[in-house]
Amino acid sequence: MGDFTPLFIYGGLVLFVTCVMLVMTGLFAPFRTSEVKFQTYESGVQAETALFQKRFPLKHYLVALLFLVFDIEVVFLYPWAVVAKEIGSFAFFEMAFFMVALLVGFAYVWRKGGLTWD
Repeated sequence: MGDFTPLFIYGGLVLFVTCVMLVMTGLFAPFRTSEVKFQTYESGVQAETALFQKRFPLKHYLVALLFLVFDIEVVFLYPWAVVAKEIGSFAFFEMAFFMVALLVGFAYVWRKGGLTWD
């Protein structure tokens, strides 16, 4: 416990500051909407405000999530490949299970049409 005391103090501080920020944001955030909020400010080109009020297609979020999932796969796969010989057969079967789970997810997304762009 003595070696981890600074870590616990740091974690508690992070949790405290996060809670204070969330409470402050909830108390002082403006909840008014106006036409000015939907206008462009960087390029100088006036955009139609109705375009910003519509919902974004779900396909964009799905592609972003798929990218994150398979990007994280590489993050886990690369260190394992570097030390695969030293860690033994248990780690091989763990990674095989991980890859099978990802392939099942990939097949599910493919079958549901998540990779087709209309």
